[in-house]
Amino acid sequence: MKYEIVYFDLDHTLLDFEKSEKIALFNMLKHFSIEPKEKYLETYKPINEKWWNLFSEGKYPKEVIVIERFREFFERIGLNSKYDIKEASNIYLEHLSQLGFFFDGAEELLKILKKNGQRMAAITNGVEKVQQGRSKALNLHKYFEFILTSEKVGKPKPDPLIFYEAAKLSGIPIENSVYIGDNPDSDYLGAKNAGMDFILYDPKSVYTHLNCKKVKNYDELLNLLI
Repeated sequence: MKYEIVYFDLDHTLLDFEKSEKIALFNMLKHFSIEPKEKYLETYKPINEKWWNLFSEGKYPKEVIVIERFREFFERIGLNSKYDIKEASNIYLEHLSQLGFFFDGAEELLKILKKNGQRMAAITNGVEKVQQGRSKALNLHKYFEFILTSEKVGKPKPDPLIFYEAAKLSGIPIENSVYIGDNPDSDYLGAKNAGMDFILYDPKSVYTHLNCKKVKNYDELLNLLI
């Protein structure tokens, strides 16, 4: 194997977050007897992305963004005064923590790497409760030595601290490891800031301008790792 340890991002890299997001959002709306509609999902997604970007930029802590995204969402759909925003956030996160879906081919990749003796772990900006819940649902412990969240570390990617903490946990020097993720702003910059090798998972070839290793599928990724 080319690296002593491989670190993976989870959402949008190995896991179909959009599928989990939709189910969790619709279940939360049903709890409040609001009819789920696709237009609500399309309203929520850019709001959620905006607040996560603010988190990555260090402008708001996680406990703020998980509430404020729903305050803005309910305001946008004209229902803000009728519902408890904190309750909505808690219900959404509870459902999300129980939902996990691999992209096609993702688990097979992990199985092959594990069979070949590759050490692996996950580094994510996701909410601790959610990531640990989904880890249990998907049995990610079969593949990963640990899942390290920015919530546990105290700083989000692209701050390099989470990568340094992962290196401490694994005992593997930064230069002998690689990080695989889908987001140039948090994953690529985070790995770069830490001095860690990086591979961008870009199945739709969106980031052709980015000067780094890129793959469009898991077969290409496997070829870069073995």
